[in-house]
Amino acid sequence: MPERPREVLFVTGTRADFSKMRDVMLAAQDSVRLSARVVVTGMHLLRRYGYTVHEIERAGLRRLHLIPNQVEGEPMALVLANTVQALTRLVHEERPDAIVVHGDRVEALAGALVGSLTNVRVVHVEGGEVSGTIDDSIRHSVSKHAHVHLVANGVARDRLLQLGEEAERIFEVGSPEIDILTSPDLPSLDDVRAHYGIGFHRYRVLMTHPVTTEPEANGPNTAALVDAVLADGGNWVVVDPNNDEGCTDVRQQLDRLTGDRFVRLPSMRFEHFAALMRHATAVVGNSSAGVREAPVLGTPSVNVGSRQRNRSRAAGVLDVPADRDAVLAALRRVDAMPRPTAYLGFGEPGARKRISALLEGQELWRPPLYKEFVDRPERVTAGVS
Repeated sequence: MPERPREVLFVTGTRADFSKMRDVMLAAQDSVRLSARVVVTGMHLLRRYGYTVHEIERAGLRRLHLIPNQVEGEPMALVLANTVQALTRLVHEERPDAIVVHGDRVEALAGALVGSLTNVRVVHVEGGEVSGTIDDSIRHSVSKHAHVHLVANGVARDRLLQLGEEAERIFEVGSPEIDILTSPDLPSLDDVRAHYGIGFHRYRVLMTHPVTTEPEANGPNTAALVDAVLADGGNWVVVDPNNDEGCTDVRQQLDRLTGDRFVRLPSMRFEHFAALMRHATAVVGNSSAGVREAPVLGTPSVNVGSRQRNRSRAAGVLDVPADRDAVLAALRRVDAMPRPTAYLGFGEPGARKRISALLEGQELWRPPLYKEFVDRPERVTAGVS
């Protein structure tokens, strides 16, 4: 008798992680060696953020488990608790062979906690990276609960080794979004403009999110950024922030951006967003899109404030404080500089196929669920005990 397909449970909480993992989910669904389920939670189920569960349904994924985990304004700790409770019940009932999580959101942390505490293999995609704020703590926590790591590059691999992870658990596969960003099949700018009602051809993209570790500064910092945008005089496509604590303060400032120069969107399909960024004169704000996706597309970006302060940098990324004049000066610099060349520091294209091959093969399933901490004293800073 042939072996039964391995049951893989994917967890997605945002438009961003789903876009990166969509094709891996579809490949698992179509595989004779795998059976796929998808937990849909987080921002996907909030209408203010576009109710993007419809994107998942339109992608053709069939076995969906919808878990509402929050109402507007609930603190992140409670969102985590809600997700852990609901996901634990689902895992107890379905007993998947693996839980696949991505990145550094609380939904990923919930999936990792539930998997490690119920002896279900946890596969973490894009661990070992640093950015700033609470995201780093969440990401590294996920990594410590994960049994297998699928990382973007050697730098991320080295960080996981520093965290005491066993080398045989780490696979360097690249970053899944690179496949989309480098695809020749992205929509045309005309298609994007028509789909989202964007009436201008020359524009910048603004994406800014709350900084959870700086709650008192979210309003003033966003106000300074909005002041710069208003003074810039150009056209802007504004994508709404995520739902982290402090998002209300950010949105209140973004509400000042009205008139013909601005198009405000709750969310975008990732392929459309990639095409929009490719043709933008700059990406501005504190989103990871400005320091990861924009460099791959050869689009300059102005990274504002501390949210991405430790992220890997590429040519064309200008770091500035959350100050009106500093942002305006950076925008003038962007207009005067040549377009940067494409940056592939987060891995070569093909990540999604490599991840799918690992899930279908045997190597990913070999490491035991029991983990050992590996001391590597040669990596300890001299003079620190």
